[in-house]
Amino acid sequence: MNGPFLLLWSARLNPWPKNQEIIQYICKKIFLAGMIIVIRHFFYRNYVGLCLWPFIILRNPSLRQDRTLINHERIHFRQQAELLLVFFYPLYLLEWVLKSGWYGSFYKGYRNISFEREAYLQQQNLNYLEERRPFQFLNYLFSKHVIC
Repeated sequence: MNGPFLLLWSARLNPWPKNQEIIQYICKKIFLAGMIIVIRHFFYRNYVGLCLWPFIILRNPSLRQDRTLINHERIHFRQQAELLLVFFYPLYLLEWVLKSGWYGSFYKGYRNISFEREAYLQQQNLNYLEERRPFQFLNYLFSKHVIC
């Protein structure tokens, strides 16, 4: 018996859902390891929470109880969904680079990205996502309200 035959035979002996669960488990572990690398190298110690579809990553498990922080991250979920994920991250990065140059500070640039402006200004309103109109972040794109 050769290798592929054994693989097919073992797949017949073990039902597909178990193999699928193993594959999902391995993919999840690889993804989480990748996320840890990304967070350590790109976000250092500056983050409290991150919204990377479909996960909210919190610096500390006790932050799960912080309703304001969770609402802030859920606003980002909505923004990402509106831009089909594919457009959200490049626009976020482009706006951050441009605004960092404009304000002369990476932190001020970050705080004044339209996506962050919306999330920071509305994070206290726990009903905001129910009231929010689609693409509301566009109202914050050229807003004169500067967040420091």
